[in-house]
Amino acid sequence: MTQGSDGADRRKHRRVPMKLPVRVQGRDTDGTTWEEMSSCEDASAGGVGLRLNRPVVLGQVLHLSMPLPQRFRQYDLTDPSYRVYALVRNVRPVPVGGNRVGVLFLGKQPPRGSGERPADLILLPGDPTPVERRKFQRMLARLSLRLEAEHAPGGVAMEEKTFAEDVSLRGAKVKASTLPVQKGAILQVEEIGGDFKTRAEVRSISIGQDGHPRLHLLFLDATAPERMLPAVGANETPRKA
Repeated sequence: MTQGSDGADRRKHRRVPMKLPVRVQGRDTDGTTWEEMSSCEDASAGGVGLRLNRPVVLGQVLHLSMPLPQRFRQYDLTDPSYRVYALVRNVRPVPVGGNRVGVLFLGKQPPRGSGERPADLILLPGDPTPVERRKFQRMLARLSLRLEAEHAPGGVAMEEKTFAEDVSLRGAKVKASTLPVQKGAILQVEEIGGDFKTRAEVRSISIGQDGHPRLHLLFLDATAPERMLPAVGANETPRKA
């Protein structure tokens, strides 16, 4: 679980203890929406502290609906429920289970792009680098793939034959050396010698110990066939990201 500092000394608004019901809505990395009824522990004009059973991480965007007192609102002063987008700023486990989550109010409208890219996090200066959120376990793999970048720099389509080092239902980490792509690029992915095809988004890029880039892909059109998953790692130890 990624945690931010509690940030009490950086708050511009003093938190006031209060108990209020809160409906919390969020999205997983694959775009699946979820909802949890929670309770507020304290509030201010800048944000609230609440309890959540659902795992969340620093920088994640949530949508809250709650009967917040008028003096803490920035709009909709007379509406029974205050609806506001909020940013997770700290996460702290509590002994009774779940987490104590502190959130910062963002406003009535969602951050630009958050609807289309639910896996993206909004980090502030000084925040630690997040660990990639991944819903599905990755298995050690070596699957032969063909990658094609239709909109590579210069407008020329380029392709590369490579392999996946690990794979899950919704994504894979693949070695790449010739494709000039950046985070957010959309690639065509095709299994060599198989029938699996999908578009994939480059979620991040890392450098392997051999000095070559690794593309961390999110499958967009289809999940990986189940035959791929047990076939890899049958004699390997599964690992989690």
